[in-house]
Amino acid sequence: MPGESLVSILWKFACANALPGHALLHLISPEVDPHEGVAPVRDAVDLARLCRVLRLPSNVLSTSLPGAAPHDRYRGVFRYCRQCAAHGYHSVLFQLEDENLCPAHQQSLQTRCPHCNGETPYKINASVIGAPFRCGWCHSHYSYGQLSLLSTTSAMRRQDRIAISRRLRLHTGNDVDAVHPARMEMSGGDTCAKSSR
Repeated sequence: MPGESLVSILWKFACANALPGHALLHLISPEVDPHEGVAPVRDAVDLARLCRVLRLPSNVLSTSLPGAAPHDRYRGVFRYCRQCAAHGYHSVLFQLEDENLCPAHQQSLQTRCPHCNGETPYKINASVIGAPFRCGWCHSHYSYGQLSLLSTTSAMRRQDRIAISRRLRLHTGNDVDAVHPARMEMSGGDTCAKSSR
């Protein structure tokens, strides 16, 4: 998917490989306390290490991190589109300060959980990775119901993917790389159809 955020990629990777959040954090940033975590921004993560662990090309992972452009300013709380969350997708665009609408669905981006009204910090830590596409506090789904991704084939409509790609190109001023479905075969099967705890 075009411009998928690193958090979204890590959620899928952790679920596909049955990795708890603290184990995944140890793989990608062994020096970081898994409960404290790290901001998923270009200056805070080791891109080469991510490429080795996730087996994704650096251009895909580079696009997944805020900080691609010198003027990038991102929000410190997780922002999402409920329709995109229903498709198991979160865009790096959603975290940029100058973005307020989902380019695909024209919905206002949300920061608060629809159930507990809590805000989840935008960081990679054990609790965030342990709650894929769910609130970090109450574990309710961000989408309109229980999230079930039965395959890695994109469920988003073609025009939605195009709208997100266009917005990314406008923001970055160049071509955008997407995770090719064949590269995500490692996450085959049900990628996070866990129920809320």
